[in-house]
Amino acid sequence: MFNWQQLAQIKELKDYFETDFQGFSKRIEHHIYEIQKIDSKELDKLALLRVLEVTNGCTQWGFRRKDEQCLSVEQTRECMRKVIGFIQNKKIDLPSGESIHFTSSIEQLIEEGRKLYQDAFKKKIPDQKKEYYAYSTAQFLVYGRPRLTAAIQLVKQDFDSLFTTYYIEKGRNYIAPYLEALLPEN
Repeated sequence: MFNWQQLAQIKELKDYFETDFQGFSKRIEHHIYEIQKIDSKELDKLALLRVLEVTNGCTQWGFRRKDEQCLSVEQTRECMRKVIGFIQNKKIDLPSGESIHFTSSIEQLIEEGRKLYQDAFKKKIPDQKKEYYAYSTAQFLVYGRPRLTAAIQLVKQDFDSLFTTYYIEKGRNYIAPYLEALLPEN
């Protein structure tokens, strides 16, 4: 399915694999097992939400670091407001006026993911960052190359004016090492 050694080289995961390869692998496998139970259509929608989250994250970090390409404070806030709104409302409103809705069990999953992110990065609860990265890795691996490629294309098509091509590409580049760790048939 995927190459563990390649995953272990990803910057965000490297320390966790070096500290406890077996334990961290088991956490990723646990999340993979749970995510694989989800219906394919819901996985398509979750992949889109994940790509939006990653793209927003790249936008926010670019602003904090004062990157040369960073968006204005207003644009950066609008990106954050939009994506946080999608997560809180558990629906994705497309510029076309169409909305993507999730089932109630997926809404619960989104809420659990939001809580994990907050515990890891806002509240800085020990071990939650490691758990977040295990969960995030499992998401990328289960969603797979075709689904994430389609989600990135949809973000590019519908949200380019929000994030800009530069940050959509940054998001794609963030996801790329996870997809490179997938074996060709995935």
